Amino acid sequence: MERLLLWLKAVRAPFFSASLIPALAGAALSSSEGIFNFWALGGALLVTLFNHAGANVINDYFDAEGSDLINTKPTPFSGGSRFIQEGILTKKVYLKMAQIFYFIGLITAILLSFVYRNPYILLLNIMGTALGVGYSSSRTFGMGRGWGEIVVGIGFGPLAVSGSYLLQTNALSWRAFFVGIPIGFLIMGVLILNEFPDYEADKATQKKNWIVRAGVGNLGVFIYLSVIVLAYLTILWGVIIGVFSYRIFFTYCTIPLAIWVSLKLWRHRNQVPDLLPACAGNIGLHFLTGLLLCFGLWFE
Repeated sequence: MERLLLWLKAVRAPFFSASLIPALAGAALSSSEGIFNFWALGGALLVTLFNHAGANVINDYFDAEGSDLINTKPTPFSGGSRFIQEGILTKKVYLKMAQIFYFIGLITAILLSFVYRNPYILLLNIMGTALGVGYSSSRTFGMGRGWGEIVVGIGFGPLAVSGSYLLQTNALSWRAFFVGIPIGFLIMGVLILNEFPDYEADKATQKKNWIVRAGVGNLGVFIYLSVIVLAYLTILWGVIIGVFSYRIFFTYCTIPLAIWVSLKLWRHRNQVPDLLPACAGNIGLHFLTGLLLCFGLWFE
């Protein structure tokens, strides 16, 4: 049990809600169209979770001698798992873990592609792996060149939702892609807010993400708020153009939480300990809004 808990902490399992929500959303969308298969949902979760685990550990691997090394303000939501810095696991172990997780995801995708006779399943998996590695790799370094936030939004938004929907219906759909857009904006919001506690370490290591570029002042807060507003506006636009039914407005029940998180961020953007409730609430915002979106689709 202790070893299991160790591995769960190493892969940052509490953040797996970022994979759960798009997998559920793809299944909910297909269910609204009269198609649902429990095993297909299981396959989507398996591929997505292993790719997510691979992305988390490869991120710790590449950050081990970068921002995580000099980060003096790590939190439960940022700064990595800290296992390499604390000597619990080595960089070599993290690299092997990433290879194993990505390999399992790849083999699963290959098998599903043969079962469904659909190469797009494998293609989407390869795209997801490429985005995960490209975000952290020292060669591409998406997280430090200003496009990492977009990569995360695409990977845990339209791409993951489309993959889940594909396993349910054996077809790609522009509607599934659209459903993933607000989910993508919400996970971008999680990443952006978690960049505030890491600001000093990221800046010192030339990790030029959006918050390092904008600073932790009003502009940084505005960037976070804009991404969250875009999530809600995308849902509204989806109703207008007929992608969603009016039931999708269940998601607007979380607007008070979004306001609370934003106010907390604005007040405590320079005070890491006081910012932690906002970080926790922000993860809840992604999860609850995504879950309500799934309910809205499921009961269309």
